[in-house]
Amino acid sequence: MIKQVLMGSAATAALTLSLAGSAFAGYDVNSRIDSLENELRELRAQMQLRDSKLAELEEATTGLDDLPIFDSKKLMVSSRDGNWSIRFGGRVMLDAFIADAERTGGVETSGAGAEIRRARFFAEGKVAGDFNYKLQVDFAGDAVSVKDAWISTKVAGLTAKFGNQKEPMGLEENTSSKYITFMERSLVNEAFAPGRNLGASLSTGGSNYSAAAGFFTSGIDNGSDAATTDWATTGRVTFAPIAEKTEAVHLGLSASYRGFDDNSGPRIRLRNFHNGTRYVDSGVFAAEGQFTIGAEAAAVFGPFSVQGEYYNSTIEGNGAASRDTDYDGWYVQASYFVTGESRPYKAEKGEFSRVKSDGAVELAARYEQIDMEDAGFGAGASDNTAWTLGVNYYTNPYVRTMLNYGSADYDFTTAAGTADTEVDFVGTRLQIDF
Repeated sequence: MIKQVLMGSAATAALTLSLAGSAFAGYDVNSRIDSLENELRELRAQMQLRDSKLAELEEATTGLDDLPIFDSKKLMVSSRDGNWSIRFGGRVMLDAFIADAERTGGVETSGAGAEIRRARFFAEGKVAGDFNYKLQVDFAGDAVSVKDAWISTKVAGLTAKFGNQKEPMGLEENTSSKYITFMERSLVNEAFAPGRNLGASLSTGGSNYSAAAGFFTSGIDNGSDAATTDWATTGRVTFAPIAEKTEAVHLGLSASYRGFDDNSGPRIRLRNFHNGTRYVDSGVFAAEGQFTIGAEAAAVFGPFSVQGEYYNSTIEGNGAASRDTDYDGWYVQASYFVTGESRPYKAEKGEFSRVKSDGAVELAARYEQIDMEDAGFGAGASDNTAWTLGVNYYTNPYVRTMLNYGSADYDFTTAAGTADTEVDFVGTRLQIDF
């Protein structure tokens, strides 16, 4: 009897535990289902919020694909399709000098000073994809002067340029003042190269050559209904049998013929530093034309470079004597980077460009001569020689410090009251461009 009671109690307890376990199992499943449904509802709400934010962002950014691109390295803004752009830049050159001049008879003069040699600002770029432009203005000196003001485009594979620009003549002249080796270009360049004038030109270039020619008038504002402006045709070709990164050989030829209105020809004045006295002054020639030819050569072999130019010019007289006046000149210069850099050369333009280095040191020397002994120069007939030594320190590619020492001899061949003169100077420059 007792055994039966115990067995019944055990069965009842087992049944109770089994029913309780089933109840608890059912409760756990339902709880998990409810939890998952809550998580799905939260996820659906988050997705709806995300879609709403994306729609708002898409609406807010509509049209941003058309906004221009800013290049901080070049200070340039351009359209995303590349059809137009504008770039800003400039240069500042601060000079100081000490000079001493001695004339025949022991007369000496000396002086010192400083100047803002150049303070230029430019804007350049392209318009409608096919047209390029540049406007460069110099604020140094007593008056603002326009340097570059041109528009260019492609015509039959050539670059056609219209406006105020450099005439294609001379290696030193067509190399930017930012990259020339000395503080000033040579006396030879000052006496022969025409520089910038208003006109139209065609040019082309490749991996080892360049060619350019144009028709120009004098200045940027000339001529009227009562007068005709002076005019010129000028051309230049260059060839580089070697045009590598650290090695180059450059050869070039140029020529120019200038016609003068009102019988008023050129005026040749010489000084061996920018603030110096012009001890040679030919006065204005009575001339109807002038023909000038130039030859140029340069070579770069690692840190060493050398370049030189020769010019010959004939001024066609049209005065009472109606005689031609001839003169010529040449220079040669060499430089060496003690820190191992090389002068960069652009064969497609036939010119030198920026030294891209931090802490570069360059040593340089130049010698030049101009023969103006023709009697047509009158009191200005002279034999002129000059030499210059220079040291350049490149803090970085955009900042350079220059130190020059130079001497020039102006030996006059007439006794018309002009005394032979020797001028020595020391000059220094701090320049920055951007």
